[in-house]
Amino acid sequence: MKEIQYLLSYAWKKSKLLFLTTSLKYIFSGVIPLIGVVGLGVVVDSIENQQAGDAVIKSIVFLAVNLCVSLLRSLLVFFDNVVMRKASDKTQLDYMKDCVNIDYHYVEDKSVLELKKKSMGANPVWFLDDFFVLLLYVVQFAGITYLFVELSPWFILIVAATSSISIVLNFKSKKNGYDFSMEQSEDSRKLEYLYRTMTDYHYAKDIRINGANNLIGNKYKDTLTTFFMKAKTNEHKKLTINTISIFVTIAQTVLMYGYFSWQVFLKEITLADYTVLLGATSLLTSILMGFFGSIATIKTTIKYTSLFQEYKTMISKNSAISKENGRSVNVDWKNPEITFSHVYFSYPNSDVAVLRDINFSIKSSEHIGLVGLNGSGKTTIIKLLLRLYDPTSGVIQINGIDIKRIPHKDYISHIGIILQDFYVFAFSVKENISFDRKYNEDQCVFALKKAGVYDRVTELQHGVNTSMYKYCDEDGVELSGGENQKLCIARAIYKSPDLMVMDEPSSTLDPIAEYQLFNDLSQVSNQKATLFISHRLSSTISCDRIIVLSNGEIVEMGNHSELVKKNGLYSELYQIQASYYKKEDENEA
Repeated sequence: MKEIQYLLSYAWKKSKLLFLTTSLKYIFSGVIPLIGVVGLGVVVDSIENQQAGDAVIKSIVFLAVNLCVSLLRSLLVFFDNVVMRKASDKTQLDYMKDCVNIDYHYVEDKSVLELKKKSMGANPVWFLDDFFVLLLYVVQFAGITYLFVELSPWFILIVAATSSISIVLNFKSKKNGYDFSMEQSEDSRKLEYLYRTMTDYHYAKDIRINGANNLIGNKYKDTLTTFFMKAKTNEHKKLTINTISIFVTIAQTVLMYGYFSWQVFLKEITLADYTVLLGATSLLTSILMGFFGSIATIKTTIKYTSLFQEYKTMISKNSAISKENGRSVNVDWKNPEITFSHVYFSYPNSDVAVLRDINFSIKSSEHIGLVGLNGSGKTTIIKLLLRLYDPTSGVIQINGIDIKRIPHKDYISHIGIILQDFYVFAFSVKENISFDRKYNEDQCVFALKKAGVYDRVTELQHGVNTSMYKYCDEDGVELSGGENQKLCIARAIYKSPDLMVMDEPSSTLDPIAEYQLFNDLSQVSNQKATLFISHRLSSTISCDRIIVLSNGEIVEMGNHSELVKKNGLYSELYQIQASYYKKEDENEA
C-alpha cells in the first residue's frame, strides 16, 4: 500500500487535473458495456412479446443513450490523453534534471544508469490508468453480479472457477515480463548507445575516416543476438501461456452456450434473459480477467516503484553539490584569493590518489599556469576548483571561506570557464553564449570580438541568431573546430567573471590565432585572478607564477625565468618544445 500511496501522491503533484479526467474516462468506459447488455435484453424482450412499437422506441432510446455516452467518453479520452501527455512530459523532465543535478562522476556510473533504466517501468503518471481501471472493474463486477443474482446465481461461480485458470496464467505472464525487463535492461542500454553512435552527426567523420562502421555494427549485432536469445525465451513462455488461455476460453464459451441453451430448452429463462446472460457472461469473464490482470500489472508496477524510489533516493543523496541552496555567503569577488590547502583527491570507487598534498594560492589579479605531462593532475585541479568533485581531504578556500559553504549556483556564476573538451549546442549563436543569463547585445559583440570570431559570425545568414547544426533548424551551420572553441571562449568572456579558468583554451587554434587570442584574453582577464592549463609552454611565459605537476604532486613553482634556471622538469619540457620549433623553422628555411 505504501508504494501505491507513493505513486498516487507523485502523480497528484504532477497533475491534479489528470485525476479528474482519468476517473471520468473510466466511469463512462464502465457504463457503456452495461448499457449494451441491459439495453439489448430490453429490446429482445419487447420483440419476444411482439410489441413492435415498444421495441422500436426502446431501440432508439438505447442507441441514443449509447451514442451520447460513447461521444462523451471519446471527448474525455481526448482531454485525458492531452493532460496525461503533459504530466508524462513533466516526469521525463525530472529524469533530465536528475542527469544535470546528480554529482558529476555519477553521470556515467553504470549502476546509476542501470537503475535509471529499470526505474522507468514505474511511471507514476501512467499508473493512474491501471489504478482507475481496477476501480472500473470493481464497479462493473457489482453491476454484473446483480444481473446473475436475478437470473442465474449459480453460473457466476462456474465462470469464476473457470476464469481462475486464466487469472493464474495472467499473473505468470506479468512476472515473466518483469523478469525479462530486468534481464534485458543492460542490453537495451548498450543498443541505445550503439544506435546513437551510428546515427549521431558528431561521430560521422570518425566512423567514416577510421572505417569504424563494421566494428560498431558487429557490436550492435552481437548485443542484439544476446537480446534476441533472451527475448526468444520470453516469447516461448508467452506462447505457452497464451495457448493454454485459448483452450480455457474455448471451454468456457462451450460451457456458457450449452448451459444457457439448456436453461431456455427447459423454459427456466426467456430468450431475452438468454441474450442478457450471454452478454453478461462474456462481460463477466472480461471483467475478471481485466480485474486480476490489473492486479498483476499493479503488483509488477510496485516492484518497479521500489526501483523508482531507490533511484530517487540515490539522486537525492548524490546531488549535494548542485542542490546547495544555503545562506548566501559574503565573498569579496572583486578581490578573490583562492587557496588549496593540503588537498588530496581520489576518484570515486578508487583508492589511487591522483592528487597528493596540493598547496598553492592564486591572489587577486594573479595569472597562474598549470604545467605537467598528461595524467599529472592538472585537469583534476580544475575540476575540484569548479566543484565537479570535492576533495577527498584538505580544503579549497576563497578569501578564507571554504568553497563548500558558498551556494553552488552563486559560486559558479562568478567563474568564466573554458574547457578543453568544450561543446557547442544546437542552439543559436547568442544562446550558446548567453545561456540563461539576460542577453545583452553590446556585451555579446564585445565577447565575440575578444574571442576572435565576430567577423565569422557576422558572415552567417542570420548573424547571432544562426543555429548551430541542423538538429533543430534546417538552416543551421557547422563551424570549424577552432571557431567552435572561440565561441566557447566568448561564452566565458560574456559572463564578465571575477575568476577565469582555462583548460587548453587554444588547443584547436593555429599559432597566429593562439597569439592573438592570448593577447585579447590578457586584456579581458587583466586585474582578474586567472588559472589556465596549456601544453604550449610559450603561452606560460607571461604568467606571474607557474605550477609544475608530476604524478599528482607539485614538484616546482615559480615564474618562467626562475624555473628555466632550475633545470628541472619545466626547463626540460620547455627546451624540448623550443628545440622542436627551432628544428621546424630550419626545415622550412
